[in-house]
Amino acid sequence: MKTLFATAALAASLMAGAASAAELLTNGDFEAGNTGFASGYSYRPLDGTQVNLYPEGTYDVSANPNADHNLFSAFGDHTTGRGLMMVVNGAQQPGTVVWSESNLIGAANTQFTFDFWLASVYPASPADLQLLINGAAVQGATFQAEGGQQITGVWQHFSYTGVTDVGGLQNIALTNLNTEPSGNDFALDDMHLAGVAGGVPEPATWALMLMGFGGLGAMLRANRRRLAVATA
Repeated sequence: MKTLFATAALAASLMAGAASAAELLTNGDFEAGNTGFASGYSYRPLDGTQVNLYPEGTYDVSANPNADHNLFSAFGDHTTGRGLMMVVNGAQQPGTVVWSESNLIGAANTQFTFDFWLASVYPASPADLQLLINGAAVQGATFQAEGGQQITGVWQHFSYTGVTDVGGLQNIALTNLNTEPSGNDFALDDMHLAGVAGGVPEPATWALMLMGFGGLGAMLRANRRRLAVATA
């Protein structure tokens, strides 16, 4: 009986594992540097001058916004306070993709959750980010950073949950609705995309499940027969 229960428990565990959420982004915490994602902004790495992000529409992957721009606040990334983040000087051109990744979920009717952390690096004119799924703006999915002198460097968490359509999730992106040249500067970190990975169990999992629950069924039928004999 213990064996039957163990088999059923193992099958249930495998089923739960198969349906659990898996991380789908390549470099959501930016710890690998300027790789694994795309951007319509120009990449401007540190040059030691604190002015590499002076032009609007530029970004860097760095550990301290103040190292990229002398007017940006100095603070650490969201992950550990010592790692990397994407530091952005907001573009004046509307519709420019700040960040995106592609070829994420091929199947339809798959629930997914996208979340990330956002912080203003300058107090004026905070960014207002728009979520795009497969190139289309998602209605109601806008995320505005907080502004003000006491708010810079404070990480805010944003999240969106959806279900893939017939084409799956081919691309997920963020654009900035704010096009002000003054201010409009921010940082992104710890971006996550989780979907149901392996929602249909593998054949071996099905076999274990059927064996376990089939054995339990046989045991229960035998118990009922013994009870009937005992009470006859």
